[in-house]
Amino acid sequence: MNSFGPLEIGLIVAIVVAIICFILFIIALKSKKKAQQKVEEQYKTREQKLSDEHEEELEKERIENKKTVTKQKEEYNATVSSKNREIDALKLFSKNQSEYVTDMRLIGIRERLVNEKRIRPEDMHIMANIFLPKNEFNDVQRISHLVLTRTGLYIIDSQLLKGHVYNGVSAAQFKEQPMMEQVFNTLDLDRQEPQTLVLDQNEDENSLSFVNYTTHLNEIEKLAGDIQTELNLKFTPTTILYFNPKNEGDVTISNYAQSSNTKVLVGPEQLDEYFNKFVFHGRIQYNVEDLQRVMDEIESFN
Repeated sequence: MNSFGPLEIGLIVAIVVAIICFILFIIALKSKKKAQQKVEEQYKTREQKLSDEHEEELEKERIENKKTVTKQKEEYNATVSSKNREIDALKLFSKNQSEYVTDMRLIGIRERLVNEKRIRPEDMHIMANIFLPKNEFNDVQRISHLVLTRTGLYIIDSQLLKGHVYNGVSAAQFKEQPMMEQVFNTLDLDRQEPQTLVLDQNEDENSLSFVNYTTHLNEIEKLAGDIQTELNLKFTPTTILYFNPKNEGDVTISNYAQSSNTKVLVGPEQLDEYFNKFVFHGRIQYNVEDLQRVMDEIESFN
């Protein structure tokens, strides 16, 4: 067996130490690489988490912005709709010239009857430009004037006119009023059904128009029935279609109606005569407490 000298033994030891160092280096290198990979993975994980959180925040912000924009749009549309309703209401509930004049005339009639001690102040009330809500306020009916008296309630629809009213005209008047036959033919009206036709001066003041108020009368009568139902009245209000003189012009009437639910009156003299006759001489229907109750109910939704 050969023996190694000191030189060989030193060489072998050096080689072994070198191998051990190399192995340790390899192990350290792998360990460092693993640590680096772990750091990189942690970085990527954190980066992905931050990216996901950022995307989530962006999505939340986008959704919130969309909700805000949608809410603003809804509020805008609601505001526009509300303003449109207000404009429509102003158009619907605003008095016109005829109604102002009628107000003054009705107030004058009441003051005269009170001053003459024919009625007490609490026996007659005049309500103008009121409305009657229906179907939970989805439908609103406007009333030009409602006169409350102990002898009854009167709905007055006020119009301006410079011309002539043919009330209750039908084929029976064609011989007396030959022009009416042509009017009926032109407007395609039922000859046997009484019509309320009005000959009115146009805005240009140089021409005339025939206007059929028959449907308008039916609507006023229906309104009276609705008021009776809504206010739980004992009696149906009397309906009046009243024509004020336009521009102080003449307004006349030919009344052929044998019987009619709606009274058609023209000019202040007929209006004064009607209330002078019926308010004072009519049959008592309500007491002052009844009238106050009706006024309170109407004022509660006006």
